[in-house]
Amino acid sequence: MNWTNRLLSFLTVISLLTAREIPVRESYNALFYSSEMVHATPHINNLIRNGVSELTEYEKSKLSEIGLIVQGDEIIVQKSTDLNQIYDTEHFRFYYTLDDNSNHAVEDENYVIMMGEVFEEVWTFYLDSMGFDSPPLNPDNDHDLYEIYIEYLSPQFFGWAEGHGSGPSCHGLIKMRNSYSGTQFEDHTELENIQVTAVHEFFHAIQWGYNCYSYKNPWFMEATAVWSEDELYDTINDHYRYMKYWFENPDQPISLSTGNFKYGSFIFFQYLDEHLGGREMIRSCWDYSREFANPSTDISFKAINAALQDNNSSIESAVNQMRVANQILSSSENAGIYAYEEAEGYLSVVNQPPKKEYLIFEKGDIDQIENFSLQRFSSHYYSLITESPVSLSLIATSGEFYFTSVVKIYGTDQWVVKSGSELNIDPKLGFEWIVLIVSAIGEDETYWDYILRLEDGYSEDFTFYSPYPNPSKGQSVTLQFQVITEQTIEFRIIDLLGQEVWHFSKHYEEPEVVTLKWPGLNKSGQRVANGIYFGIMEGNTKTKVQKITYLKKSD
Repeated sequence: MNWTNRLLSFLTVISLLTAREIPVRESYNALFYSSEMVHATPHINNLIRNGVSELTEYEKSKLSEIGLIVQGDEIIVQKSTDLNQIYDTEHFRFYYTLDDNSNHAVEDENYVIMMGEVFEEVWTFYLDSMGFDSPPLNPDNDHDLYEIYIEYLSPQFFGWAEGHGSGPSCHGLIKMRNSYSGTQFEDHTELENIQVTAVHEFFHAIQWGYNCYSYKNPWFMEATAVWSEDELYDTINDHYRYMKYWFENPDQPISLSTGNFKYGSFIFFQYLDEHLGGREMIRSCWDYSREFANPSTDISFKAINAALQDNNSSIESAVNQMRVANQILSSSENAGIYAYEEAEGYLSVVNQPPKKEYLIFEKGDIDQIENFSLQRFSSHYYSLITESPVSLSLIATSGEFYFTSVVKIYGTDQWVVKSGSELNIDPKLGFEWIVLIVSAIGEDETYWDYILRLEDGYSEDFTFYSPYPNPSKGQSVTLQFQVITEQTIEFRIIDLLGQEVWHFSKHYEEPEVVTLKWPGLNKSGQRVANGIYFGIMEGNTKTKVQKITYLKKSD
């Protein structure tokens, strides 16, 4: 890599490691010239905070077209005088008009009532079910309801939420469309369009209260808001529209805030939801975001990592597991911690991530691939074809990496996943495909460089993979192993005193991938105590041991 490209890479990654507002010009163009549907919230708020000094006088004059006006040395939200009707629900005040002479007119009051019912449902979801704090109210208001303005909005806008304030917590308002029945919304009913927009924008209102600085690098805001659409309204699937660009660009970091990529990053939080703590994990990420709020530094990774550490995980391992899940893309129980509940739906709009290179290995070869400037929390996928055992080594020349192989077993609904800096793959079992995944982790570098080395490997006897989930937290522990040569496998689970609590034995004549489930019971069928156990697997020529932390589900 030449020094010019190295410098460009350095500057790109630096912008990703620090809090960086979206360029005002990018926001202005997105709001006025985009040919696609736009979530206006990050761009509107960027103009409100940063636009007055960077826009031309002509551009400032056009702001009224999207509900903004310049007042003195600041840009503020324009409140239409046409909205002469008020409708109050328990927690919201809606401003609207029925005047047919106004561009903002709604069809009838039933539209407003329907929207009110949706927002109350959204309130219940966030505050009662998920435990979020209610969004801050405008201190200048003479009421205690959150304000929503139903207006005509530009055709490419769903709606938007404004956050306003000078500290770490903002109050604001939401603007919703006076109609969601246009051709741009025809994939869903009007009610469905209101539902996904309401749950998305109201989450922004909540987020402003937790960390008003989040707009500086909006991927965290937008990805969790898109996640919430499916969490509450899981049959609408409007969020599928964002997946294609995200899946087609695995070499981009998950925090990229360009275009639809930041919305497609919802898949990371979907993975956390399904495998690392449920919806409570998402709330915990925002709890930590509030604790770490900083006007000059992007703390999204720090907040997410703190929440994951409370769940005995880390952002590094979670990103790697998600990258594996994106390759497997299955809802099968056999996929275990790499499954997605809606994998078949995802496959209706995306394919597995594209491969950086297709590697063909032959016995006696020694191949070496060098790659430079992978960015933090981005990945390279390689396809591997081999008829003989191959040894794989990942050599980091700068930065830290997760190196993982995923093997789809031929004719089965099973996958074998291995991780480590040195891996061996014996194709004797038979495979449909082999994929290697290199993911950049850590934060001590500005670019991540590595060498991937392939050479002759060895035939394996059996392989015993890491149990999961581990700690179990009330779930059955999955124990997976791969038998290559004919043999009898003896498997025992013992406690710290060496006493056997569970036993399995079987003779295997053919290569096979085997999955066992240990429900946390001893040989008498009684629940074992919380604690450390050891799984011991013995074959013809070797013994493997894995530590298991068994925890009963808390009450």
